[in-house]
Amino acid sequence: MIGYPLRRAMRTLHELREHDPIPPELRGWSWDRFPVKPRARLGLAVSDIAYGYRCGWRTLWYKKKRGIAPEPGPSAQLGLEIHEAFRQAMNDVLRLSFSGRPWEIGWLLSTAERRFSGKVAQLYKQLLVIFAGEATASAVTEGGMGAGIPWLTEYRVDGWPLGLSRQLRVDAMGDAGIVVELKSGKRGRWQEISLAGYALAFESFKEVPVDYGVLINVNLHDGITIAVDPIYVSPDLRREFLNARDEAIDALLSDEEPAAGSCGEEG
Repeated sequence: MIGYPLRRAMRTLHELREHDPIPPELRGWSWDRFPVKPRARLGLAVSDIAYGYRCGWRTLWYKKKRGIAPEPGPSAQLGLEIHEAFRQAMNDVLRLSFSGRPWEIGWLLSTAERRFSGKVAQLYKQLLVIFAGEATASAVTEGGMGAGIPWLTEYRVDGWPLGLSRQLRVDAMGDAGIVVELKSGKRGRWQEISLAGYALAFESFKEVPVDYGVLINVNLHDGITIAVDPIYVSPDLRREFLNARDEAIDALLSDEEPAAGSCGEEG
């Protein structure tokens, strides 16, 4: 289950916020003044910044300055399939919840292999059961923040005030403005930096606070594991994202090719 551990974890996150509150100058709606104000608006994706944060800015420089981007490898393709399974499972549960035909979940489970292959089909079925259970629990009990699963997937946000793309897509938005990011590959600080970027963008877009996020890490290499981590989008995380964004902008404003980085492929 996802909602129950999130509810238990929220108390700790509330305490973190109480002891390390977010100052107004680090809110996304402060996009008109530094440090949130960008040096230039280049329409960057949050993924561009996260990749550069852990791998260096050379790939982004070639992509934006020369129009040369590397071909996606097997891990990137698997990441796309995992995201699609997540989106489909969440949307299918939403549709069944609103239609009043929850029994159709059996048909979805039996036909999963028609839409997905291998472990991704098994992941879809596992997520479908989890989300359906959470939706049922949310309908009969009132939980804390993060309990309102299912979430809205592929939520579009205009990140232009922060120098980001006008077509950002948050993997999902939970109730009370919780940002949800789905990741595959090895867990790393860069994932929390991504979460902070989407939180700041949402704040600039809607002018409402986003204090918390959820990271969902999926690993299909040894069975199927799903790790759920609630995150406080702290002042330090916000500063790290903004610093990385500024480094990306500086690299792109320069005609000098950045030094080559070293990074393994991760989703």
